[in-house]
Amino acid sequence: MAKNPVKVFVSYSWEEEKRTGVVDELERLCRQRNIQLIRDKNAMQHGELIRDFMDRLSGGEHIITLFSDAYFRSTWCMYELLTMWQKGNFHSRTHPMVVDAIDLQNTDYRIAVTDFWKEKYEATESSLKGRDPAAFIDEHKRVKHYRDYYQDINGLLNFAAERLTTPLGQLKQQNYAPILDKISPLQDMTDGFSDDGFLQEIKAILSQDLDKSEILRDYIVKSCELDVTPSGGLHGYMIEQCLQGEFVQIVQNLQSAFVDSCSSLGNAKVTEIRNLYQVAESILSKLVLFNVKNEWMAQYRQACAQQDGGEYMLPDMSFASVEVVVSREAQTIPSLQYSHHDFNLQAAKGVNLESGFRSNNVVRDIIRRLYVRVMNQELSDQLNEERAIDTLKRTIAQRKKQKNVKLRKNYFLLIPNADSPLTDVAVQKKIKTLLPDLSFIRIKSGHHEETFIVEDVDLMVAISEFYKTLEEYKPQ
Repeated sequence: MAKNPVKVFVSYSWEEEKRTGVVDELERLCRQRNIQLIRDKNAMQHGELIRDFMDRLSGGEHIITLFSDAYFRSTWCMYELLTMWQKGNFHSRTHPMVVDAIDLQNTDYRIAVTDFWKEKYEATESSLKGRDPAAFIDEHKRVKHYRDYYQDINGLLNFAAERLTTPLGQLKQQNYAPILDKISPLQDMTDGFSDDGFLQEIKAILSQDLDKSEILRDYIVKSCELDVTPSGGLHGYMIEQCLQGEFVQIVQNLQSAFVDSCSSLGNAKVTEIRNLYQVAESILSKLVLFNVKNEWMAQYRQACAQQDGGEYMLPDMSFASVEVVVSREAQTIPSLQYSHHDFNLQAAKGVNLESGFRSNNVVRDIIRRLYVRVMNQELSDQLNEERAIDTLKRTIAQRKKQKNVKLRKNYFLLIPNADSPLTDVAVQKKIKTLLPDLSFIRIKSGHHEETFIVEDVDLMVAISEFYKTLEEYKPQ
């Protein structure tokens, strides 16, 4: 049983984060240490009050503060910093780092920041003179905050200057260990989150797949230029090649073997070619699982175990890649489809709304799409909708809990970052209520991690080319 994660807030300037990306780096590294990094962008929902989050942050047991000139001149950051100070135990609760070129030891700099808040306080106070306080309640509150920043900032800066901080360059080289070790020492996070047993099961099924078509197996051996079958079996050889970064070459060998097998059989043998199609597709679905990096997957599975509500975050990747990662995490076999409509790979167990999607009843439309994915038929108007949704709910739940990996399936809904009806929290809650075993996946646009042994693009191009070839020879 995994321990509950250590919750750590981070106080930073958005302006400086755009330049450094330090918080994104910390978020990735914290997963390795059983740390839940709580930042405004992942802890707040649309419409929530920013001040409420800042009050929670300032009371945190652990708070990483990313000091910069932009930080000390930000109204929001100063509110967080001053409130941390006022709530006590500032030294023990905060973990500071300096992320730009400011020198807190420099007296002139500390005076300049103090003068900045003095001028802001005096200018705002002057603009409100003669105005009815009852009509400008929030503005007068803001003036009081500016006064507090002006009066207390020099003391805070002097306190910060007395604390020893490691230069940012050194912190990066050490993966921020001087800070993170004080919060949660690094451990081997693969313990308890390894999926070696699942991969061994997939390896055995892959061996069975290769035995289903002797002609395809022989042509694979020929395409791989093997004089004899390796001691670990053909399946072991193909997996090992994938682990060494040769997935593209192995898929091309499989693709070539499929074409040669079809040519050898001739167009008349429809049943045999149909079997070839199914076997080749099945082989690919197993091999692609071995292209997810084991260390990354162990960290991701740990992060998933710590999540509440069935919503998971993935780095920027294609829709089909999501299917692969979600399948590996849920220990199921991925199912990919080649779309003739947009010539892209589609995740057969996921639903993704196209750009610009609009609907008067988003929940109903999502349910209908999921119904097609899961039940392999349209949710017609003739069906009792309430009963159909209940059947969908039970089907998703039962398939997710199947003991046999060949039968186990995990369905997911991709939540877009862009403007979309699905970003509405109320819509998400409604769908989660109706389908509690449905996984929700959110992509961090622009955030990249080394998830696969080969690059995501190369992975998907190789698979797309493979499916195009399969479609050309698919019996009608």
